[in-house]
Amino acid sequence: MQTIYYKTSNFIEHSGNIIDLDELRRRQTAAAQRDSLARQPEAAYIPEELEEPGFRPVVLTMSRAQRRRARQERRAWTLDAYASLAVILMTAAFLVQMAL
Repeated sequence: MQTIYYKTSNFIEHSGNIIDLDELRRRQTAAAQRDSLARQPEAAYIPEELEEPGFRPVVLTMSRAQRRRARQERRAWTLDAYASLAVILMTAAFLVQMAL
């Protein structure tokens, strides 16, 4: 193994690379809320305006075919998980039997 020595002049000086974490969080939160399906708070809440809620609920509706397809997909994933678990248990049982 060979050791390589570098001069300190080869290193990068990190100056002026200050990140404002509050601004970064605000930008990430704004980007996440813009693309989110969750309830989004209004920009400015004024208590005098009681007729408009402080959030906009998002109502997601699915057709009967979409619900059936989602249910079948959940069943398929469940059966796949059970089959994988069965293979692991059979392998473990075989290894235990071989060890005894």
